[in-house]
Amino acid sequence: MTRVSHSSVARLRDWLDGTDDVIPGRRMWPWFAVALLYAAFAGGLALHQALASPYALADDVREHVFWMFRYLDPQLFPGDPMADYFQSLAPVGFTSLYWLLARLGINPLLASKLIPTGLSLIAVSYFFGFAWRFFHSRAIATVGAILFVQCLWLNSDLSSATPRAFFYPLFAAFLYYQLGGSIFGVLATTTLEALFFPPSALLSLGVLGLACWRWQNRPVLVRELRYYLQLTGSLALVLLCLWPYLHQTGAFGPLVTSAAARQMPEFGPKGRVPFFFPSWWGVWVGGNGGIHNMPTRPPWFLAAFLWPVLRRFPEKFPLLNAVPPGAGPLPQIIGSAMGLFGLAHLMLFRLYLPNRYTGPTMRVLMIFLAAGVLVALLDAALRWEAALPKKKSKRDTMMLTVCLLLFALVAGYPLLLPHFPTNGYIQGTDSALYDFFARQPTTIRIASLSDEAENLPTLCRRSIIVGAECAVPFHPAYYLPLRARGLEIARAQYSADPAFLRQCLRDQRVDFWLLDRKAFSRHYSSRLLRQLRLAEPGEVLGMVQGVAPLLTQPPPDSIVYQDANFLVVDTRHLFLNPGQTSALAGASAVQ
Repeated sequence: MTRVSHSSVARLRDWLDGTDDVIPGRRMWPWFAVALLYAAFAGGLALHQALASPYALADDVREHVFWMFRYLDPQLFPGDPMADYFQSLAPVGFTSLYWLLARLGINPLLASKLIPTGLSLIAVSYFFGFAWRFFHSRAIATVGAILFVQCLWLNSDLSSATPRAFFYPLFAAFLYYQLGGSIFGVLATTTLEALFFPPSALLSLGVLGLACWRWQNRPVLVRELRYYLQLTGSLALVLLCLWPYLHQTGAFGPLVTSAAARQMPEFGPKGRVPFFFPSWWGVWVGGNGGIHNMPTRPPWFLAAFLWPVLRRFPEKFPLLNAVPPGAGPLPQIIGSAMGLFGLAHLMLFRLYLPNRYTGPTMRVLMIFLAAGVLVALLDAALRWEAALPKKKSKRDTMMLTVCLLLFALVAGYPLLLPHFPTNGYIQGTDSALYDFFARQPTTIRIASLSDEAENLPTLCRRSIIVGAECAVPFHPAYYLPLRARGLEIARAQYSADPAFLRQCLRDQRVDFWLLDRKAFSRHYSSRLLRQLRLAEPGEVLGMVQGVAPLLTQPPPDSIVYQDANFLVVDTRHLFLNPGQTSALAGASAVQ
């Protein structure tokens, strides 16, 4: 037993020592396989969650993906401004991937469930390679890849299957090729970033620009030609990809100005896009304009804060000696992220939201540094133990046990959580309602204030007139008419005036009205009502005591679907003749 423990500790020290890992070989590939198996296992758990129900879907799929059912049936969502708007915002690489999968028979909802697992495997592969090239240590690369897997599945970016999900694999690939000096790899990844998630391409261009400088008591330009080739080639390709995209996103007019946004509650602390806050913390840290997204899980993130401390004691933490002074490209990544964060504030909304440059980047960097710190601490502990005299065999056994327990704790951390992965999937529960709408003509328009209406375009492939999920306020030419439609529908739903309700049906061309059974309780609210600042319809919308809204009791012939939670009214049967209109008004007055 003594001999076995001593031999095992020796192998552990050899694994931690990175001096023989400069050139990839048979020593590294088994650990790369371990990282991929861990990633595949986590991805399998995510797939199990996603495929457990045909009505499970990621939150942001209801914005960025629902319109892609047009790839299967071009007649879907006719004249739907929400579908047209998000189609105009979609990067060409993102849409091309979904189009290709649709041609292969994979519908957009199913594709949105399959894509994240594939992206996770790509991201972890490149992250492992980047960590190995940076630290020359298969131990740090392995631990880093495991932590990265946990990071990917403990937030909803990857599982959203939207453009931001592509940040992690593409940026990790860029770092791998940039650190390895591969001009072709850098050009390919920056081009893909521009096609799938343009903010990532801007971040990579910033890294390439800063890589052309070195600090030698003052900033000086480097002499190696490859840095300039990478920068100029990538810049040209990114501009080539973004030029048609910028023209495409201008279809709905100019962006909201900073002055106008400050006056809109939609950009306030409780708005659709929380950006302007009364406190310093809210502005610069907590909201969409803040550095934001400080990672809290997994807790090993906190080890990253020890990085500058360990770097000051190279003799005690020799594993970090392989890291060159300045630890490039880390300062370049931080400089690029913070520079774009500042530019996004100066050019408000022109570069999208400032936190899109700092949040995901912070996750990648902190996982990366935390892996280096954890392995360096373990290596230092083993070196300290080896230097102690006497009773070495017992200490070897103890150290081996402690190391194995620590590794099991780190790798098995997801088992301690109540839910892993935490994908934030929304679960549709009213299958009969979805089936009903799916059987209707593709041209129908559905009015509703219910939160359930948000799911209908994705699960039923039918248009709703307004929904909070798609009511993003960046383009006034898109948002203000959408908000006006929402206000009219809200007032009509709670109106006792037949003429007003009839006018709304005509203006909005409403075919069906979806009603929550609790919609007329005094304190009913929904996400759309809150965005419209109509949190208590009984007071705000003028439901006068003794006068009930017309839709409280629609004519029996107009109710075409009902269950425990919902009523669906066919608006064609609401006003069959003038006499019925008078009768409805009279019935409302006596209720």
